[in-house]
Amino acid sequence: MKSAITFYDRIPERWLNVEPLHAMQLLHELEKPTVVKYSSPNPKEGARWMVTLQHANESSGLYAFVDVWKKLMQSERSLDYDLYFVIANGYGAMAREDYPIFGRRFSPDQIDWNRCWTKPEEVGRGDMPARQREQVEELTSLILETNPEYMIDIHNTTGKNKPLAFVQERYAQGVLVHNLVNHIIYSGVLPGSLLDRFSDVCETVTLECGKTGTFEALYACQEMLRTFINFKTGNEKEKKESPLCYQELGRMVIKENVDFSFYNPNKENREFTEKERGRGTFLVRSDIENFNQTHVHDFGSLGVYEGEEFPLRFLEHGVDKSDEYFQIHGREIKIAKPTYGLLFTTNVHNIRVTELGYLMERV
Repeated sequence: MKSAITFYDRIPERWLNVEPLHAMQLLHELEKPTVVKYSSPNPKEGARWMVTLQHANESSGLYAFVDVWKKLMQSERSLDYDLYFVIANGYGAMAREDYPIFGRRFSPDQIDWNRCWTKPEEVGRGDMPARQREQVEELTSLILETNPEYMIDIHNTTGKNKPLAFVQERYAQGVLVHNLVNHIIYSGVLPGSLLDRFSDVCETVTLECGKTGTFEALYACQEMLRTFINFKTGNEKEKKESPLCYQELGRMVIKENVDFSFYNPNKENREFTEKERGRGTFLVRSDIENFNQTHVHDFGSLGVYEGEEFPLRFLEHGVDKSDEYFQIHGREIKIAKPTYGLLFTTNVHNIRVTELGYLMERV
């Protein structure tokens, strides 16, 4: 039977000639989900897994993998555990006629990779393409066979964020995650996510390195990978000072029938054009990404609106709680609760197909 994934039991030698910033040269070899093993000569601990490119527009992990491969081989580093690298969706990262390289979260003939991971008692998504289902099942079997101890899932954001981690609450005080980031978010259940699927199997952390395509995010990712590889199991002395911890509350979406645009809040008394007023346009602050990991009291309003129908919804575990979370003062839309921003973006495509951002509270 032909495998649905590609597996290498060592880092391919030809890949070591590729420099980290040329990592996209490897995409034609990564059309199937690809696993690369860096073997320990004498494993004393459970396996560690690093996953990247579940979202094909979030590229920092791939660049950082190329850097790590070169350094591991050049130093002939010996580890006490088997280390696995997964490049999940090189296929989706490749350029198409209607979008560039690293241009889409997933390709038109896929569903979101981070909604594909089904627990044994769950029914998988009915809209998952058969090929993608085979790939997820084969990857899942391989991961479980290795008896993993730790897993990190590497992502980027489309907006400016400080590096952060999503974990289930049981792992929030773990030494590993405290060494990886300074901002930790207790994640709610996200069916189909890698975090949800494997947190019952091993300590699993979803990492957001920063804005995709930026050097800042790449540097943050490289540091996270170094920390993960060097981490010593059970060494409480390695635990850094307590990071800031938050509970995710829900997500903010712009209603489908509402147009939106951006305005500079530093230009006072921004007036709506006749066209914007006629279409009921919601004007979002152009600096909305500065709300991320910032208290609403320090940030202020979200934007301005003069339409008849309120333009936003706030969904808390799928339940509309807009009346509890929003206030309108004149034409300014404000958040009513003492919360912090999370994953806010000015990326128009992401806003329209997913959300404007999330809210969270300190714990």
